[in-house]
Amino acid sequence: MNKELNNYRFVDVCKYIAAIMIVCIHCERLFDYPYLDFFIRQIVCRMAVPFFFVSSAYFIRKGCSKNKHYLKEYLKKLTKSYLLWSLIFMPIGLNWIQQNLSISEELLPVALVFGLVHIGTYYHLWYIPAMIFSLFTIDKLLKRISYKWLFAISISLFLFGSVETYYGFLQNGWFKDMFDLIISVIYTTRSGLLYGMIFVTIGFAIYDYQEKLSYMIPKIPKLTIAFGILLILEGTLIYFVPGLDMNFLIMLIPFSFFFFLWVLSFPYIPRFDTHHLRELSKYYYFVHPVCIVIIEEIGKAFNLPYLSTGLLSLALILIMTQLISTFVISIHRGSLKRRTIFYAIFFGMFITSILAGLFYEMKSPDILIKFEWVSCICFVISFSVCYILSLFMNQKDTKLSHLHESSR
Repeated sequence: MNKELNNYRFVDVCKYIAAIMIVCIHCERLFDYPYLDFFIRQIVCRMAVPFFFVSSAYFIRKGCSKNKHYLKEYLKKLTKSYLLWSLIFMPIGLNWIQQNLSISEELLPVALVFGLVHIGTYYHLWYIPAMIFSLFTIDKLLKRISYKWLFAISISLFLFGSVETYYGFLQNGWFKDMFDLIISVIYTTRSGLLYGMIFVTIGFAIYDYQEKLSYMIPKIPKLTIAFGILLILEGTLIYFVPGLDMNFLIMLIPFSFFFFLWVLSFPYIPRFDTHHLRELSKYYYFVHPVCIVIIEEIGKAFNLPYLSTGLLSLALILIMTQLISTFVISIHRGSLKRRTIFYAIFFGMFITSILAGLFYEMKSPDILIKFEWVSCICFVISFSVCYILSLFMNQKDTKLSHLHESSR
């Protein structure tokens, strides 16, 4: 048994698994048996997002203990990254708005601003503004109140947000009317204020009290299993009385606390370098919705159910996500010129126009395809071209350096 809370490599492994879980949540049906599909996607995989909140908060708190400016620098870097990815996903998000929401063109800028600060320019990007808000708010509150009050406030906010999950239990009355009004304005309670704050608080608290918590290590596996069983029972209850969504499960709070402690104290420490898995988990989050749209919509267009749903569809989505994530990591490590990026985007748009024309010509005319399919294809082709160009430029730079050395 590992007697210290320091198995950081296993945290990276679990982050990669959690990234795969998030892909599963966003996919269409994986299993033919309704409860099995619900159990995997809406109960087991729901631990993934809280794990990312808790683990990120833990390591950020660790960084703050060594550098008082760490949080400010981290938030600045995260905000820049978020704005970049928001810009990349904006065309896809606009396509989604056009197909799913009745908004006039005059209100599109308002919708984009609202999405940017609350739910993201595409549905999966909500996590970053939620994380930014939660980190900033919890850090400020901890300078004024104790963890006791912080837990009380953040749990209360989470319980209010969980009404979205428990909506099926609401009786007609003033509270339901009030909640309906709130949802009509904010669209979802899944935000930093109502969802993220409790898990960031947990991550901060685990780091600050890790010496005291280390005495609990022998009991942690049993407590994790116990709260995992309660989480399954809670999820099963929601299965029979569905709500508006499944983001909020109350048992995720204690389960996430003990599960992260269990991961930190896990007896097996991976012997390989897990840094690459950590990077992949980050980019899985960014690129997986694009891969889901492409694979599933092709399956729907050509009446291929094994592509639109099921485990084979998931496998293909994960393979594509792995490839594109690898491309993005390679591009990020290199140094492409703006002109090269422009050429890649232009070439991506050109090839996409040809593929999209062929696709809509060949598909069944009575089948509706998501508007964002075209933008997703352009996304994948552009990044693929950028990756190929980055490889070519790296090889060119390597040859030049060898020639320079040989000429000395």
